[in-house]
Amino acid sequence: MTGRAVSNGHAPAVLAMVRAPRRGEVRRALDPVLGPERCAALQATLIVHTIQWGNAVAPGAVHVAHEPADACDEIRRLTGDSAVLFPQNGEGIAGRLGDAVARVFARHEGPLLIVWPDLPRLGPGHARSALDDLEAGCDVVLGPAIDGGFYLIGIDRPLPKLFALPENAWRSPDVMTIGLAAARDAGLEIGLLRPERALHRPADVRAALADPLLPAELARVLGKAESVAGRS
Repeated sequence: MTGRAVSNGHAPAVLAMVRAPRRGEVRRALDPVLGPERCAALQATLIVHTIQWGNAVAPGAVHVAHEPADACDEIRRLTGDSAVLFPQNGEGIAGRLGDAVARVFARHEGPLLIVWPDLPRLGPGHARSALDDLEAGCDVVLGPAIDGGFYLIGIDRPLPKLFALPENAWRSPDVMTIGLAAARDAGLEIGLLRPERALHRPADVRAALADPLLPAELARVLGKAESVAGRS
């Protein structure tokens, strides 16, 4: 995707929900195959990849909600100067997400694509499909991760009810089912993207390494995973 796609008369914005790539604090489920240093490197690479995607989808309208609150400088080194950075604020996943979305809509009229830096092959098609669904009349578009949770949520206006799910719902493998039920109960029209494998577990690393279309920068970070796993 080049330039800004437009939905409902407005150019899109992107909100990335990111955690600073600190050793021992990110991707801990991948420690057995990557080790803490490589987990941190993977997190940094995924953030850079996600911001590059955001700059292509919504140039000049990329927002990054980061945690922890003191991580602004290290996140800025990964995002460059164009992104709007602010700390995540609120209780739990739903609270932080609701606060971040409200901040973006205070500056931008929508539509908004919310992403997590989890997909090794986040690409233009994900944005195009989400924006097309919003343009066609969907209130919310959900991109489900195969093992639970979402890699992308698209909305064209604030939807407080969507982010009012209880904390255990966001952490549940059944978050997709719960999210769909909540959206339907709120009378929202839902669009669905194809399920994708996020880099959450060792099996996801093995699948990514077997993918001939894995981006080169991620292949370099993950390249020694098999030899590390082979020694365990």
